[in-house]
Amino acid sequence: MAEFSNRYALPYLQVGQAQKEVTHNAAVAGIDALLHLAVETAARGTLPEAPVAGQAWIVADGATGEWAGHDGAIMAFDAAGWHRIAPREGCVAWLRDVQRFAILTSGGWRDDGWPVAALRIGARTVLSGGMSVVPTAVGGAVVDVEARAAIAALVAGLRVQGLVAS
Repeated sequence: MAEFSNRYALPYLQVGQAQKEVTHNAAVAGIDALLHLAVETAARGTLPEAPVAGQAWIVADGATGEWAGHDGAIMAFDAAGWHRIAPREGCVAWLRDVQRFAILTSGGWRDDGWPVAALRIGARTVLSGGMSVVPTAVGGAVVDVEARAAIAALVAGLRVQGLVAS
């Protein structure tokens, strides 16, 4: 039987193991740190001065001191001290300092938006990477000022949302 889980190396209880509560508690602490992960920041490269049990950080690139060499890792603090967790690709964390999500990709942590190609509802693509080009209404033999104003407002709104190219 394996000693650790495949993804996060959480310890398994072993047959005939003494002090199973130690192994069990270590696994629960790992799950507690990762479940609905929220970190203080991903921009810190040094040990915080007064961490509170339950807080976690994503170690910034170029970290120094006790965090040196652990760039991109999750450092969680609890009553037993510091725990380093090696996140896996696809891990999502809420960044408390900037109030947005970060996701771990093969290129590292990113918080500049979700790395998706499209938004689909059922089999229908609602939004995709490419923006539509909508021509501005011009010319015509009959000018309906109210219709043109409404169309212009709709197109402007779509441009603000990034759904239509300028």
